[in-house]
Order: sequence, then C-alpha cells, then structure tokens
Amino acid sequence: MYFYELHMHTAETSRCGQSPAADMVRTYKEKGFTGVVVTDHFVNGHCYARDVEDWQDKIDIFMRGYSAAKAEGDKIGLKVYFGLEFTYHGAGGEDYLTLGLTEAHLRHELAGCTDWTLEEYVDGVHQLGGIIIRAHPYRRASYIDQPGLWRPGLPIDAVEVFNGGNKAEDFNRLALEVALRENLPMTAGSDTHHVDTTATDYVGFEEDPADYAALCRMIRERKTFLVHKTKQEYVNEQ
Repeated sequence: MYFYELHMHTAETSRCGQSPAADMVRTYKEKGFTGVVVTDHFVNGHCYARDVEDWQDKIDIFMRGYSAAKAEGDKIGLKVYFGLEFTYHGAGGEDYLTLGLTEAHLRHELAGCTDWTLEEYVDGVHQLGGIIIRAHPYRRASYIDQPGLWRPGLPIDAVEVFNGGNKAEDFNRLALEVALRENLPMTAGSDTHHVDTTATDYVGFEEDPADYAALCRMIRERKTFLVHKTKQEYVNEQ
C-alpha cells in the first residue's frame, strides 16, 4: 500500500500553520508515506499573501511553503505535490482542495481567480487538468456562515469525507452521507498544521501513482483506500 497525505498546511504560507514545511515532510517520511500534497490556504484565505495587492507578489508569498516542502522531499525521497485550499466567500465560506495544477497556472491562466464566481473557478481548474475536492463540507468555523451548504450541479470531483481537523465525528459522518447520496468519489485528509497532527486521515493506493496526473486520475476513478483516525482501518471506496 502506498500512502499519501492530501491536506497539509505549512507555517511558511498558512497563517494558521505551526510547523515548517521541511519538518512536516520529514515527519511523513518517518511515518512511511510515499507522498504528500501541500494544500496551503490560498491567497484570499488564511494566508500571509492575503493583504498583498499585486497578484504575482501574492503568488510569490503563497509558494514559499510548497517550495520548502518540495526541496526537502527531493532531498529525503518523498514525493511532494502542489495543491491549494481555495476558500469561496460568496455564500459565507466554502473550502475546495484543488489538486493537479502548477505554479504557472496560478500566475497566468488563473490570475485574479479570487474574483471569479465559484463556477468559473471550477471550470478554469478543470480546463487545466486539475481536480476539485470539497473539503470538510460540514465544518463549523467562524468564517463559515452556512455549514453543510451544498451546491447541486457544481461539477466537483470528490468529497473529503474524513478530515482530521473536524472537532466532531458527526461532521465526517455527514460528509460521508452526502458523498454517497451524490455518488461522488471520496478522500481523506489530516488537515494538519503541526507535526503532531500528521497522518490522522489519509489515502492509500494499491499501486503507486506514476505521477501527479495519475494520482488525480485515480481519485476520480475511485481507486483510493481511506484511512480514518478513529478506527485506523482501511475503507475500500469501491
């Protein structure tokens, strides 16, 4: 089994991050993981780039966590992929993990995307070959005005049904129920901000994805196993 973390924040980029990227990466390597996806809060969220005006300057700041994680991963032999957690404020706070993109996509094709509608953002990501995962849809937090808000017809690719940062197990249960109801692929993520909360909820693959595009494709094709912290058992999504 090949294990991957799909929801991880760094102290360099996310204002709520507590551990440096290199420490996070080393911890996952020590725990036997094959790879991680760095999903820092994007430039309109809880990110150090939030109050910067120029878009390219925003991306410079946003990339610090991933760049540090990738450098350490290359050094110690852990795959490190680039992602982000996009917060849509239009209806009061919804989070969408975005996987499969590159820094160049953010600097060019998606420049200014924080001013787009959610539908425009999802379409733009898909046109670039990325995928969208609805993160912790039933999370209760100060910036989320409507926990459980669901958008029928929005073409997301998966639902994060197990999230290590959820304070109540009901939040995970409700996310699982909506994924089953909507017949959507499912993922799990630790939503970790500190080395002490790594590897609580994550995904596994029977075959190691050859590259980032393959990892995204295998999520869409439901070839993931989910590991959840309260039971620490494999859940075959098929």
